[in-house]
Amino acid sequence: MRVIDIEDITEAMEDQTAFVLRCEEEYRTKISAAAARILRRKEQKPIVCLTGPSGSGKTTTAMRLKMYMENLGVPVGLVSMDNFFLPLNKRPPEATDWESPYCVDRQGLADCILRLADGEDVEAPWYDFKTGDVGGYRTLHGNKDGIIIAEGIHMLNPLILDLLKGEYTGVYVAPRTRIITNDDKIVDPEQLRVARRMIRDLIGRGHSLRSTVERAQSVDRGERNYIQPNKGNASIHINTFHDYEPCILTKYLHDIPEFHEQLDDAFMEQHGLTDLMKVVKSVPALTTPYVPKNSLVREFVGGSIFEY
Repeated sequence: MRVIDIEDITEAMEDQTAFVLRCEEEYRTKISAAAARILRRKEQKPIVCLTGPSGSGKTTTAMRLKMYMENLGVPVGLVSMDNFFLPLNKRPPEATDWESPYCVDRQGLADCILRLADGEDVEAPWYDFKTGDVGGYRTLHGNKDGIIIAEGIHMLNPLILDLLKGEYTGVYVAPRTRIITNDDKIVDPEQLRVARRMIRDLIGRGHSLRSTVERAQSVDRGERNYIQPNKGNASIHINTFHDYEPCILTKYLHDIPEFHEQLDDAFMEQHGLTDLMKVVKSVPALTTPYVPKNSLVREFVGGSIFEY
């Protein structure tokens, strides 16, 4: 686990533009290295199974990998596991919550991926979360000479992997950096992901800051039960933390009118987020406009060129 001191972040913020661009270049290098490993195995393993916990940045990582390889002339198809959720009225008894892999049409997902890798066109579903049912179908185009990236929280689960005939490369993405506060406390990546989700879910889904914090326990339980046990199925690991990220999260959180009212000290202490708040209150807020439109942090604060 990587560690960074909050004083190092504050010092780097003296030149915000250089700080942001340096962090973005480091992430681009990780994408490049991952793409190189994927392409070396393309003939035997044309499928990429990419996963990470909620708030890890897996969707942007998948899209950045797609963009990078397409720029090299490699056709890339992208499949989202979320579109293969079973309708609410067709879920088995084992599907006890949304975090369970039994909520997913695993055979339908695997068949779609394999057919795309064989060069077929597939009428794939898209899931309507408002109705809890399949919202319709769209055509995905396969290519025998390309790569298929399938992303979702269960893509490294053997319940899915065992259906893919060993033709996959596993990729695990998550922020893997701890922040040391001024009083030598540790802010773990799990707390950073809560901050990411608070902003994303308020802007994109209309959820209150408090409701996102209150759901974190259930999300973390699903991660422990269904995601972490399968990390070993990944041969590529990508740390999605950007060193300037606490500063942009600070800016966006402070710009939310209800921030101080909803996230009072007692509430945050109750949910184990006191040290996260120390970071939010102590680092400088990012003001430079030079955060790239394809940056992973824009998955959470908005303004991305990608559609989520």
